[in-house]
Amino acid sequence: MLAVGILLGSCESYGPFHPNTATEPLNSIRGPSDGRYKFAFIEFGDQGSALDTSQRAAAINVIRQAQRPLLFVYIHGWMNNANSGDVCRFEHFIDMVSRLPEVTEGKINVIGVYIAWRGKDLSIPGLDLLTFWNRKLTGGSVAAQNSCLATINELALAAREPGKQVHHCVLMGHSFGGLVLSNTISHSILDASSTGARNASPWDMAVAFNPADDSIGTRQLLSELDYLYKYDPTRGAYVGRSPGAEEGAVMKENHPLLIVLQSENDQATGKFFPIGQTLANTVNLHYHWDKVPVPGSNGQKVSEGELQTHTPGNDKYLVNFNVVPLGEATAPSGLSTYENRAFEANIRQNVNGRTFLTSEKNNGHEKQFCQGPDYNPAETRPPTGNEDWRRWQFVYSGNARVPCWIVRVPKEIIWGHGGLWSDNSVAMFGALYRMHFPLNAEGQPAPSQPVRLPKAPDTLKLNQDKLR
Repeated sequence: MLAVGILLGSCESYGPFHPNTATEPLNSIRGPSDGRYKFAFIEFGDQGSALDTSQRAAAINVIRQAQRPLLFVYIHGWMNNANSGDVCRFEHFIDMVSRLPEVTEGKINVIGVYIAWRGKDLSIPGLDLLTFWNRKLTGGSVAAQNSCLATINELALAAREPGKQVHHCVLMGHSFGGLVLSNTISHSILDASSTGARNASPWDMAVAFNPADDSIGTRQLLSELDYLYKYDPTRGAYVGRSPGAEEGAVMKENHPLLIVLQSENDQATGKFFPIGQTLANTVNLHYHWDKVPVPGSNGQKVSEGELQTHTPGNDKYLVNFNVVPLGEATAPSGLSTYENRAFEANIRQNVNGRTFLTSEKNNGHEKQFCQGPDYNPAETRPPTGNEDWRRWQFVYSGNARVPCWIVRVPKEIIWGHGGLWSDNSVAMFGALYRMHFPLNAEGQPAPSQPVRLPKAPDTLKLNQDKLR
C-alpha cells in the first residue's frame, strides 16, 4: 500500500497549469512589460482534447491584434509539460528573436505559442524513464485527434488574416512533440480541395527535432511527394511530375514542406527506440511485414519492419541530407547581440550555398539556465567568453530528393536527444529560417509566398511502385 501511495503521489498533474478564469481571463498569456513579445499556452489532455478552450481563443486574439506577426508554435516532447524547464527554454528563444535588429527595426510582433500535453507522467527519477512507451502512445493519440490540427490551423490562419503587413508562421516540435507535429501536418501537406487543386498549408515552415516516431508514416509522405515532384537541378527546385505541372508547381529546394533534424548521438531514438520496438513486436507476436518501395530508389523495396523499428532520422533509406563541417571560421563584423552571436550572423543576411555558422562549444553551458518553467525577460545572459566559430553546410546525401528534408546533424550542433535548445542548434535553425524567408534587394524580409502544389501524382511512377 505504501508503494502504491508513493506511486500515485508521484504522478504529474493533469493540468491545465495555466487556466483562464473569470478573475484572470488572460492567465495563459504572458510577456515582458515592453511588449517586445507575447507568449501563450495551449494545453491538451491524454486523449487530445483541449483542457481549456479559452487558451486557444486568447492566443488567437493576440495574433489578430498583431499587424506584423512572426509566430512560432512549439510542441514539446517526452519528460516535459506546461510546467517544465522546456517552457523557459522556448521562451528564451522567443526573447532572442524579439531582440534581433531586423525585428526591432521592422516593428515585428514576435509571438510564441507553447502547445503542451502530458509528456511527463511520473516525477520519480528513474521510474520516469518507464513512461517512454506510454507517453509515445499518448503523443500518437494527440496527433490522431482533431483538436491539435484544428488549433495549429487556426493559429496559422489568424497570422494570415487580411490586412497583415508581414506574416510568418513557423511550427516546431521535439521528440514526441516531433511525432505530434509530423503526424498532424502530414495529412495537411497532401490535402486537396473541391476546386480540383491542392490546398496550401497555412503555415510557412515546419521543423521536427529528434522526432520519436517510427518511419512508416514518413516513408509514405516521402513517397507521395516523390509521386508529385521531381527535382530540377537547373532551377534548384522541385517541380510537378504530371504533364504541364512543371510550369506552375515549382518549389525552391531551400523551402521544404517539412524538415527533420536528427542528432547523430541521440541514444533515445538511435539505440533504445529500436530495442523497445523490437521487444514490443515480439510480445505482440507481430512478425509479418509488407515490403514497400523505398522513395526515390527506382524499384528497391524494404520491409516495413525495418521502418517500424527506426525513427526517420535514423533510417538509412530515408535520410537525404547531412550537415557537414567546412572548418574554422571567424566572427563577422558588426554583430550587435552578445550571446550566441552566430544566430544573428546566420539570420541577418541571406544564406549562401546552404552554409551557416556556429559560434560556441557545445559543452552544455546552457544547462545552468532554465531549471524550471519560469523565465525572467529582464535578465540577461552573459557571453560565454569561449567562442569557437565554425562553418557548416547542408549537403544532399542521396535517397528521395523531395521537399521533405531528413537531416543528420553532428553532435557538435545538437548533442543527444534533448539538445535542440543548445546555442549551436539555435544558430543552425536561424540559417534554416533565413533560407525559408530570404531578404529582398533592400535587405528587408520578403513576404511569404503561397505554395502551389501539383494537382495529381505521376501515375506511371505509381504503377512502378506497386507492392507486388
